Formats: sequence, C-alpha cells, structure tokens
Amino acid sequence: MNFPSLKTLAAVAGLLAGFHVAARAQPWTLERCIEHAIANNLSIKMEEINHEAKAIDLSTAKYSRLPNLSAGADHSFSFGSVEDTRGAISKQKMTSNTSFSVSSSMPIFTGFQITNEIKVRHYSVMAAEESLKKAKENIAVSVARAFLDVLLKKEIYKISEETMNFTSENVKKTEIMVNAGNVPLAQLYEIKSQHASDEARVTTAENDVSLSLLTLGQLLELPDVNRFDIEIPNLPDSAALLLENLPSSEKIYGEALAVKPQIREAELQLEGSKYSLLVAKSAYLPQLSLSMGISDRYFRANNPLVPNDFSAQLGDNLQEYVGLSLRIPVFNRFATKNSVHTAQININSRQLALEDVKKTLYKEIQQAYHNAASAQKSYRAAQKSVEAAREAFRYADSKYQTGKSSVYEFTEAKATLTRSLSEESQAKFSYIFASKILDFYSGRPIKL
Repeated sequence: MNFPSLKTLAAVAGLLAGFHVAARAQPWTLERCIEHAIANNLSIKMEEINHEAKAIDLSTAKYSRLPNLSAGADHSFSFGSVEDTRGAISKQKMTSNTSFSVSSSMPIFTGFQITNEIKVRHYSVMAAEESLKKAKENIAVSVARAFLDVLLKKEIYKISEETMNFTSENVKKTEIMVNAGNVPLAQLYEIKSQHASDEARVTTAENDVSLSLLTLGQLLELPDVNRFDIEIPNLPDSAALLLENLPSSEKIYGEALAVKPQIREAELQLEGSKYSLLVAKSAYLPQLSLSMGISDRYFRANNPLVPNDFSAQLGDNLQEYVGLSLRIPVFNRFATKNSVHTAQININSRQLALEDVKKTLYKEIQQAYHNAASAQKSYRAAQKSVEAAREAFRYADSKYQTGKSSVYEFTEAKATLTRSLSEESQAKFSYIFASKILDFYSGRPIKL
C-alpha cells in the first residue's frame, strides 16, 4: 500500500484549514445572529431548564391520582420464654420472626385537591413557556441593537476613509500647485497635516468597528471573534424612511396586549393563583382513600416443641386486607384558614402585578413611539444639514483648487461635511432601530 507523502498531507491539511477559515469568515446576517444567540445564550438555557422543571411538576401532579405500591420485609430476634402449641412455657435462648408485606393505597376523594393542583401546575408550565419567549425576545432586541451599531460604525468608517482619500487627492493637487508657484509651500504642509489627522480618524473608526464586532460576538457567545463579521443588508433608502408613516402608540399597545409574552405570563400566573386558592380550600373537605395489602410471617424458635415448618406457617399466617379511610377535618389550629387567606392575598398580588406589567408595557411603547418619531425628524434635519454642508464644501473645494482660499477654509468645510454625514448616519440607524422596536411590540419579528 502506498502512503501519501508528507507534502501531500501538508497540502491537504492546508486546504482543509483554508476551508475552515473561510467558513468561519462567512459574514453573519441579522437572522443568523439572532438564531445563534437564542441557541447559545445562558439566560435562555436557564429559562429552558426552568420550563422543564415545571413540566416535571405537572407530571408529578397528574400521577398523584394513581395508587401507590410498596413491599416490605422485617426480621427480628427475641430472647426469653416462649409458649409452645400445648400452652407450656419453655425457656428459650433466642427466637426469630420474619414477616413479608405488600400494600397499596389510592386516593378516592381529596376535596378536589389533586384536580386543582394539576391546574396550578398546568398554568405554571404555560407561564414558564411565556417567560422563555420573553427571554428570547429580549436577546433578539439586544442582538439587533448591537448589529445596527456595527452597521453604523462601518458606515462612519467608510465616511472617514472617503474623507481621507479625498484629502490624499488634494495633497497631490496641492503639490502640483506648489510646483507651479500658485500657492505657498506652507499650504502643502497644512494639507499634509490634515491628511495625517484624517488617517488618525480612520484608525479610530476602524477600532470602533472592531469593538462593536467584539460586543456583538460576545453577545452571541462566540468562542473566537477574530474572524467574525456581519453581512451588510439592503436597507431601505432615505426617501422610504422619511415617508414611512408610524402607527399610533394606542394601536401598537392594542396589538401588544394580545401577543407580548410578559402580558400572557402575568395572566397565566393570575389564573394559576386562583386554583391555588381552591387547593387551599380543599383542606376544609373530608378525604377518602382506599387501602389494601397482603402480609405473611414465619416464626422460628430453638425448641423442638414449637413447630418450625416454613411452608405450613406461611400458609397459616397469610393475611389479606382491604379498607377505606375517611378523614374529616375538625380543627387544625386555623392552619387551613390562614392558608386560604394567604392564597387570596397571592391572587390580589398577581392582579396588581398584571396591571403593573400592562402599565410598564404602555410606557415602553409610548417611549418607543416618541423615540421613533424624534429619530425620523432628526433624520430629516440631518439630511438637510448634509445637503447644505455638501454645497458649502463644493464651493470651498472649487476655491481651494484655484488657489483662492486657504487650507483652513477648505478643512473647515470638509470637517463640517464629515460631521454632517456622521450625524446623518447616526440619525438613520437610530430611526431604523426605533422603527424595528415598534414592529417588535406589535408582534412582528425583527428583520432588516
């Protein structure tokens, strides 16, 4: 058999490594980021464990209707006198007694305690499901915020890079004008100084991109974020964003009441507390249970006058029983009364909690609507500012190219345009995120 050479193995390993790097370098969409975060977030895993525990509690409550079954065996030794079959008392050093039993009991009527306990556990499982949904929604919002922050930092980096490239072109043009004697040499030094400042801003913007990617990668619980990057989505153009009509906060609140998991969770917890009250009241009612069993015993004595036949004793000592047990509560030191009172207090607390969740949701939606409306206005204003700054820069650039203005005037106009473009980007992404939050409250998934 011919084994591959070391060079061949190295080439294959390198190729596989290249595929691995390429796979890890594949840009991530927002949807993929959200899915990965939901699958790996520790808080969500804890919510899933809590839901599983609640489901086990429900299963335990359902099985409490079934009869139980237990088996036992006892063996004991005794020392002293023993009576034989003829009534004679004999001195014995030791006797032994072995018994076997199998017993079972089943509740017949428990004052509807089991039925209501099952209801309590059922609502608890449903509330845990809503809590899990809420955790997933929260992580989706956090991922979307971090994702849009990366997009913003990338756009600011692009603006900084374009500004630096434009300055670089002007450095070349200034060198030509200096050589032609149209502008003094000092102007070339000033424009080179400005180019160096632009390079520093590009480096800062690049670091901001790396930091925002690190923040997003950590939110996704990625073990290595060195090659992590996101895919740039096709965002709506400025005209569509500015003409978009925002739904009213009242309309969004009405939709949110029907779909948001925190509302449903509070409602389910309230319903479960009502059945907890019925469980507490069941202690006022009598309880009836059925019991049955079978037992046998074997006695052995160190006396020839006492029969020790094993099979004969098992046949003679076999006992079977069936019985009913009725317990009627009379007085338990007001324990049941206090339990009922505590359950009623818990219902009142759950009602207040539901109202508090609704009020909190309404305030959040009002704030989100205000943020979206303000961001849309800021975006409009930023666009007008960019248009004015761009016209001013064109004028300053044309004057500079003909040697009719200083580097300072050109730099001021360029800085104003750069600042306006950055503010426009910030306003745009602030509005996009605010509008997606409104969609989120309406029950629609966050998508770009």
